[in-house]
Amino acid sequence: TMTTTTTTTTTTTPTPPDWRRLGELHPAYTLPADFSSGGWGGRRAVELAMMAQLLWLEREGIRRAKDCADMTAELQEFEKGYREARTPQDLLPLASVIKSLLSQYNLCSRNAIRDRKGWPRRGLARFVVSDPIQMPAPQTPCDYIDEEFGWWGFGQFAKGAEWVGHGLWWKPMPGDAKKGSLENAAGNAANDHDVLEDGFVRLKKARVVCADYSLLREDFPELYAKGDADIDQWLLDNCAYISGGQVERLGPGGDQGKLMGIESAKDLDDYIERAQRKPGIRLRSGGRACTFLVGDQYKFVRGRLVARMLDVKGVGTHAMADVSHPKVTGMLNFADAVREMMFQRLIQRLIDLENMQHVVNTVKFYGIIDTGLKYKGKNPATGWDNEPCVLSLRQRHSRMLDTYEGFNFSGICPSHTLKEGPGRALRRLLIKYGVSAEFFPRALLYNTPDSDGISLPENATGGLLDDIEGTWNLQADAMGKNFMDFTDFYVLPRSPLGEAWAMTEKALADAMCLERKNFVDIALSAPSLRKRVFGGASTKEEAEKWYKERLKKLSDNATYIEAAHSLDEDDKYILPNKPKYCMCWFMELDDSGMSKWAMAVSKDVTDRKQTASILKKIDSALPVSPLPEPPLAESPSRGYEELPSRLGSAKPPETDPTPPESVYHSGWKPGKAQAPPHGDKCVSLSPEALGRGLYKLVISCIVPRPIALVSSVSKDGLRNLAPFSYFGAMNHNPPTVCFSPVWNRGGNARDGYDKDTLRNIKETKEFVLHIMSKWFIDVANHSCGGFAYGEDEFKIAGATPVPSVLVKPPRVKEAAIQLECKLEALHEIKDEEGVVKATMVIGRIVLFHIHEGVFDAKTQTVDAAKLQPISRLGGNTYGQTAGMFDLPRPVVEKKSN
Repeated sequence: TMTTTTTTTTTTTPTPPDWRRLGELHPAYTLPADFSSGGWGGRRAVELAMMAQLLWLEREGIRRAKDCADMTAELQEFEKGYREARTPQDLLPLASVIKSLLSQYNLCSRNAIRDRKGWPRRGLARFVVSDPIQMPAPQTPCDYIDEEFGWWGFGQFAKGAEWVGHGLWWKPMPGDAKKGSLENAAGNAANDHDVLEDGFVRLKKARVVCADYSLLREDFPELYAKGDADIDQWLLDNCAYISGGQVERLGPGGDQGKLMGIESAKDLDDYIERAQRKPGIRLRSGGRACTFLVGDQYKFVRGRLVARMLDVKGVGTHAMADVSHPKVTGMLNFADAVREMMFQRLIQRLIDLENMQHVVNTVKFYGIIDTGLKYKGKNPATGWDNEPCVLSLRQRHSRMLDTYEGFNFSGICPSHTLKEGPGRALRRLLIKYGVSAEFFPRALLYNTPDSDGISLPENATGGLLDDIEGTWNLQADAMGKNFMDFTDFYVLPRSPLGEAWAMTEKALADAMCLERKNFVDIALSAPSLRKRVFGGASTKEEAEKWYKERLKKLSDNATYIEAAHSLDEDDKYILPNKPKYCMCWFMELDDSGMSKWAMAVSKDVTDRKQTASILKKIDSALPVSPLPEPPLAESPSRGYEELPSRLGSAKPPETDPTPPESVYHSGWKPGKAQAPPHGDKCVSLSPEALGRGLYKLVISCIVPRPIALVSSVSKDGLRNLAPFSYFGAMNHNPPTVCFSPVWNRGGNARDGYDKDTLRNIKETKEFVLHIMSKWFIDVANHSCGGFAYGEDEFKIAGATPVPSVLVKPPRVKEAAIQLECKLEALHEIKDEEGVVKATMVIGRIVLFHIHEGVFDAKTQTVDAAKLQPISRLGGNTYGQTAGMFDLPRPVVEKKSN
């Protein structure tokens, strides 16, 4: 007889050590290097754990908060669940309770501020707790609020009256995010998210190139007694990492590995230590940057997460990032890192010399680390050859969000924020020293003959100080006080900073010739600037001739050809535009002594003797004394006393104080009513009562409607072309358009109810929008037929496809206006039952194509009479533009106080 023994094996989930620390008064927590092992349960569970840790420690404060009085039941449910949770994964069923509690507490108390309009946001100063760095730390999962209170989401939300008032809130990545859906690259806010990220891998060959040891000892007290070599090792231990997503791109089959000569996993293992990993926080718009916690540790002090942090730029892209554009390499080249560091130190020195630290400051650099990685040939992000890749180390910081209707999380300061507070103070300082970060340096229109620097009294108003038409590229933290990202700065030739920092007059003239045509036209219209940059020409005609000849000569320069955005297909001339790799030609051609030095030193990161002296070289070129400060005027003075109020005019022209009559109906005066010819008795109609007749009424009421002819392609390359009259412009800077495909009445549950255009845009996130003109109305109208998915309306209707430049869908050759667009956001329009009846497509125009025959090069506008635009009216009726007239805006005089 045989006896069979059955053994039952029970598999248990490991418990992360001390992740709650329930019995401790001031516990310290550690972020895991791998979110999926050790019982942590993945990224969402780790984020919830951080949120829950804060709620647990702040539970009594939540009970006392008046605006959280109705959350008692949820708080009790949370407390019970938190006590019973054995692993962070056990918190997942409590996710909605945790987020609801935290959002309410953050909005009503913890993250609430009173000053939601002025700059700086002084209320954020109280967010700085137990930290030598006196600016708010970046947001973490503990700063979660429901998204509708953080921003408008391109029309998805309408909680502006309850806006949190700043950008320090956590916008988590959706749980169903797919590869390529994350667009943290300072552009697409709709797909821009904060991410708690694991799997950063140690770089084996990394070494510290240069470091500001004094600043490091000041910001990190634990380094005070350490020597420089020990601090180097500390920096490598805490910062020398690259993201898991970038490891994929460097590995076999990856786009970046091929460019660096890495052909196999074994080759890659020469650069990385796969077993040594680290977590980090990747903030919105942090496409290649991450915030690392020293020792991966954090704690809470007076309700705020406190940790020693460093911002590291150049760590690579996230695994979910959209890396379809070749310039999104995830890497940082040595030259850009050195250039940004030298300008940060210059601007900070100017702030210190002028004693402006209480008003404005910079995010300071700690140093640069060589990753050991290097391009073998051209770097697609810069166009330069054989560039070493580095990490730049900076103070941790947040990013500005200026209004509820804001659309960019990268901290870029919109114009209105530069007219007051720190933004205005920084611009006044830069103007004084002839420094610019503009697409077009407006100081050139106002400067004195012997200097590009203009000293303005602190209480100056008007003139150059209020002229922001040059579009400043300034980026600030959530307070709007601490500025960062100085790569796009340059110094004008006659700056008081001297030749070490100033570009030459030749570089300025060449840059002006290569720039956008509207910038050239501004220079041609300003006599003093025209003479300065166009060969001393005294007349506009002479200047235009010199300009054309110079542009032709510059087009023979191979370096300029390589840097140019586009060339004339026939003559191979450089077409006036921004350069390919940076924001303007003034920066691209910067030939100052410091710029030349930065390019030279960055060619060989292995030259330890040269790189060790980087900071010493920069600091030796910094000014040591301030320029004289102009006295305050008794009353606010002009931004500059001798400014031309109009281009090319030494003083304002004489004007008649009585404005000309600017009315359509002769004899009309402001305040006088204008009655309709048919009477004003109304019929009131309810949308619900109209039923199927609602469509006919709406399209006959809202007239005329411009028509967008939209081309798109599917993920498999199938072309589509269709017109839409639910269409309009949303903004000019950035240029933004929208149109709304209504649901497909011929759809079904299996194939969906999206029209082909919407289906394609969801797949590829790109489209081309054309304005419909009279001469091809038959072709455009025929494309609206109910053709089956996959049928090519280009062929069916007779439209001629031509390749686009920046997007995949082709353009319609016959259309006089062709707008290449990338998707910004989709907003579903639902009925009372929640059924999606239309989807608003919001797109960013990335490139304009306009027929020369309708374009007025002098005014940089389109001639409507030549365009012959067609519009939609009610039913099958179309309209055409005729009988146009001009009607100026009213002039409203400002009342003096």
